[in-house]
Amino acid sequence: MRDLYEQALALWHDGQCAQSEALARRLVQVAPAFAPGLALLATFHLQHGQVGHARPLLEHALRLQPDLVEAWINLGNACLELDDIDAAVQAFENARRQGAEGVAYLLGHGLACLGKGGFAPARQLLVRAYALEPEAADVRLAYARCLVEFERFDDAAQVLAGLEAGHLGGQQRKALAWLQMQCGQDEVALALYTGLIGQMPEDAEPRIQLALLLERLNRVDEAAQVLAGLPPPASDDGRAMLALASARIARRSGQPRTAAALAQAALPFGADPAMRAQLWFEVAKDHDQEGDAAATIHALEHAHAQARLAFQSRWPETALPAVLGWLDQRRRHAPAVAVDAGTRQGPPDPVFLVGFPRSGTTLLERMLDAHSALDVLDERPALEVMIENLRRRDGWRDAALDASLDGLPGAAVDQARADYWQQVHRHLVPQGRLVDKYPLTMTRLPYVARLFPQADWLLLLRHPCDCVLSCHMQAFGLNGGALAFESLASTAQTYVRVMEWWHAQREWVPARVHVLRYEDLVQAPAQRLEALMGFLSLPMQAAQLQSHHAAAQRSRRINTPSYSQVIEPVNANAVGRWKRYRAFFGDAVLAELEPWARRFGYTME
Repeated sequence: MRDLYEQALALWHDGQCAQSEALARRLVQVAPAFAPGLALLATFHLQHGQVGHARPLLEHALRLQPDLVEAWINLGNACLELDDIDAAVQAFENARRQGAEGVAYLLGHGLACLGKGGFAPARQLLVRAYALEPEAADVRLAYARCLVEFERFDDAAQVLAGLEAGHLGGQQRKALAWLQMQCGQDEVALALYTGLIGQMPEDAEPRIQLALLLERLNRVDEAAQVLAGLPPPASDDGRAMLALASARIARRSGQPRTAAALAQAALPFGADPAMRAQLWFEVAKDHDQEGDAAATIHALEHAHAQARLAFQSRWPETALPAVLGWLDQRRRHAPAVAVDAGTRQGPPDPVFLVGFPRSGTTLLERMLDAHSALDVLDERPALEVMIENLRRRDGWRDAALDASLDGLPGAAVDQARADYWQQVHRHLVPQGRLVDKYPLTMTRLPYVARLFPQADWLLLLRHPCDCVLSCHMQAFGLNGGALAFESLASTAQTYVRVMEWWHAQREWVPARVHVLRYEDLVQAPAQRLEALMGFLSLPMQAAQLQSHHAAAQRSRRINTPSYSQVIEPVNANAVGRWKRYRAFFGDAVLAELEPWARRFGYTME
């Protein structure tokens, strides 16, 4: 019996699979209680795609001999194929207890944890698998999927870089298309989906995902055509995703009531809190479009509750982070040394377009990007990555910000600037002066002043109540900062804290700032834009006042929740929207925001 098993293994290792399988079948016939033989025959079933035959053989083998590590791994993979995630997790846990290691175990266990919603253990397993086999396609896809769950999109894009779709199987190409879409690689994703739909016409999933991407690119009519006549998917996840895509298309086609009904009907199918949050945010947008303030606020309560659950599922052992905790880093006195005189070689220092989120920075970004002498970096964390690298190298503590920045040697400044431009060039190579649009860069004023002393700042203001309402109504993603916006009260507190920080730091940190109010820009766009361009020492160009045409024809997505609004002509429709929701702010919140409204020239009427 043992000799027959060894012969079968030797044939398998020599590549004589047919002969090996024949011996394995003979072995199971003559020794049906010999666990290694059962496990070996199950392996051949798996190779032939006969997962339903392999699973019971593996389960029987492991009841007979529970220390078969490879059998546990194979059982886990079989359960994954059969979409029995609980059984897969249990199988891989048993493999771990038996001392399993290596890429096959790490990859399978990581995928099982992802399927179960165990994002933190999945990340630990998959980062180890990727370290062992960084070129393996299945490992790269799984690790990138995990990174996307943690919204590390740039890192995921790097993991996927160079992965050839032509060398992948159909399911792998589906995974790659979805991941490229999440990473903002829209042209790549569009090409992949087009191919998948032609190759897998019976599979609804690629069509649904393509429709989501087309809507995100403001190609709403095309998205509707893609979904036309599509039957409901069999899986609950597919049905929820189809409902989300259909609801977004209906809302943007002027049918908010239909959109709300579609999204709400799908809520029972959304198992992941992240999907349920997206559906509730859609319902809120629909009710807001209909003018039903009470229903909008009710939907937002559900949306933010689900978003919090989704965050906690990704960071289960982490205390919810303090809102913008780095605001404790601040200068307490003027710089001890003069900032650099700006004689360094290289691109000119950027223009930083900032403001509290939802203050109109996207509208101004489109106007600036339409100028031939400017190039806009659209909400990419280039500066944040630079700061992270700088702090990691020098081991700073938050309280030491003054001394750390003042004491930075020239070589460290040069390296930090190089890090920044390297991040920028991952997304675009500016032909003109760079405009870095990342609203909360306003909370990084000391870093910019030290490292980019010739930078210009464009600060956009908007009525504090409109800012707060709009932030509360948006799905900003599954990050700790977004939790700041889960209620009108918490959003108002965040607004006050950011503005207090900015004005306090302006007393200590030199900066050249042009301040513009959103309401003034939409009321008199030519006049306000001309003044702003004068600040930048550039002439205004006619195309800037027609930037919505360029936005509508743009092939890359606009990285902001207001992507659907910037393809419309400049208008004042959003001015004063908060007044419809005044009753939901409450007296305490309004009292907290009133001093800032007065300071910026607004009234609370």
